[in-house]
Amino acid sequence: MPGAVNFGAAPVLIVCCATLALMAEAWAAPPERVTFDSAPQKMLSRTIAGERIQADMAKPDGAGPFPAVVVLHGCGGMHEATKQRLADHLVAWGYVALLVDSYATRGIEHACTPTAFATFATFAKRRQDIYGALAFLAGQSHVDAQRVAAVGFSAGGWLALFVAEPNSREPFELPDNLRFRAAVAFNPPCEAASARPVVPALILIGALDDWTPAADCSRKVASWGNDGPPIELVIYPGAYHGFYYPNLQPGRKLFDHWLEYNGAAADDSDRRLRQFLDRHLGN
Repeated sequence: MPGAVNFGAAPVLIVCCATLALMAEAWAAPPERVTFDSAPQKMLSRTIAGERIQADMAKPDGAGPFPAVVVLHGCGGMHEATKQRLADHLVAWGYVALLVDSYATRGIEHACTPTAFATFATFAKRRQDIYGALAFLAGQSHVDAQRVAAVGFSAGGWLALFVAEPNSREPFELPDNLRFRAAVAFNPPCEAASARPVVPALILIGALDDWTPAADCSRKVASWGNDGPPIELVIYPGAYHGFYYPNLQPGRKLFDHWLEYNGAAADDSDRRLRQFLDRHLGN
């Protein structure tokens, strides 16, 4: 399979001192709560205005400009422990982190069931959010707007793959040169992905995921072929949906699916995430 990696035949390398190394690399202020407008969307003869969205922004020390990452939560929102883990890591690696909260100002508790998904038209609204986040970052003096990636989890991973598709930005009112340069999707519903990404993409998923099955991602990546930017699929044996979330220990059943933190997979995905961002954003 093109771009696929499966750890079934080899042990996952764990670096015991990774946390200490991260702490030594950079220090920054706590994340700042910010707001921005989601991107206006063109619909036939009219334009749908954006909504006011909340986010947490963290940055490395210094004036920059720094490359940046827009982080997109799953259908249940972003757990505080995960937000802190991501912000700490990304800032230590030299990136501005914008963790977008698509639910707070809309009063959405979750969108993890078909009813909730349909009621709030969640995915359609969140498409406006991610491009609004990109426009917001472009207006920050400490951000290099030409080096921004999307990183999403589960439903947010679907969004990350969406912005990697050709023409995904066309329905939104944005400057012509404003676009995402790379995409990372944790546990995405790959069957919902459409055209092959036109920017480098990294997909990280558990072999035992019964919510967004790894087999769907294997089939999708194979169907995309090899023509175009690199696409890497990493499948972690013994890992379930939500393997990155430290609050999911012990594992538990939610919405009829098993979710469980996997330290080995989470640590290895951090390593791969950093390498991927450094390689494609030129940090």
